Amino acid sequence: MIGALALAVRVPVPAPAPAPAPAPEGAGLEARETSARATGAARDPRPATRLDLPGACLLALTLVCLVHTLIALPETGWTVATSLAGAAAVVGSGAFIRHERRTASPLIPLSVVGSTTVAAALAVLLSASAALFGALFVGTYFLQDVLAMDPLECGLRVLPLALLMVLSAPASAVLQRRYGPRRTTVVAMTLLTLGILALSQLDRTATAPAIGGGFLLLGAGFGTVMVTATAVIVRHVSTDHAGVAGGLQQTAMNIGPTLGVATATMLVTLTTPATTGARPPAGPHWTGEAFLSAMGPALLTLAAIAATGALAAFQLPCSTATDDADDDSPHQPAAGGRDRAPAEAPAMTPGD
Repeated sequence: MIGALALAVRVPVPAPAPAPAPAPEGAGLEARETSARATGAARDPRPATRLDLPGACLLALTLVCLVHTLIALPETGWTVATSLAGAAAVVGSGAFIRHERRTASPLIPLSVVGSTTVAAALAVLLSASAALFGALFVGTYFLQDVLAMDPLECGLRVLPLALLMVLSAPASAVLQRRYGPRRTTVVAMTLLTLGILALSQLDRTATAPAIGGGFLLLGAGFGTVMVTATAVIVRHVSTDHAGVAGGLQQTAMNIGPTLGVATATMLVTLTTPATTGARPPAGPHWTGEAFLSAMGPALLTLAAIAATGALAAFQLPCSTATDDADDDSPHQPAAGGRDRAPAEAPAMTPGD
């Protein structure tokens, strides 16, 4: 519904105003400066922004084919349909990049993703969300199919994750100011990686503190990463591309879980022993023993994905002061084309 409204409603772009006549030679300095500013504004109209519908279709096609390949590959192997879907994902990604380089109104402006800082923050969000939701997918099967817990017991075991996500969100702002985005994100991604590694060591004898400790590390790491990386993206994008920055952040947070769950499904299916009757033909569930043998390798791979995000976090700014100083946008002079002079100190009177 929202997409249909976006296609139907178009905001008219006003035509640029005609350039005013230059000030006469005998005019004063203020009149000439006013005329120069008006002429510059008329010659540099704001470009019209159009919806990049072909780019959106190419991106959607690429993601659909990629997710289908990841899910169908363990089931059927490299069949004709799976091979075509994988090839379509590769061709679609190449066509999307080529289209974004050539179109006048790209869906993902290269000036935004071309920034090392923004690209690193997006990579951190993508890897963190993929690792978290892949681990949650595997952890849910472990609690329900291996430990045979009911939904209430599962919720109580996972409760530390939600609690630490709520607490780490406001704390991350304080950590950014004191230690900087880079160290805060690296430590948070390390906590996320350690949480997945802790879950990979669970078995049938796992106690409630051991399970809760793993999910606690997941919540503390992901809550901090989400807030810190988002702040870095917003701070490094100009106001003209603020909407693009928000869209990229949300896209990374939506694509990551999809790829994470698809990857976890593929890993568990590929590593499940084929001789144990792993899955009934009529359903998607694994037996407890078969799933337990495949859970460790799947979570170790997801931990490696989280560790990759920790490496990308080293490209983030060292401090918030560096973050502001390294802004890609050039320095904008004050109105009138001249930098504002510092305010003069008030004159001291004899009574002072």
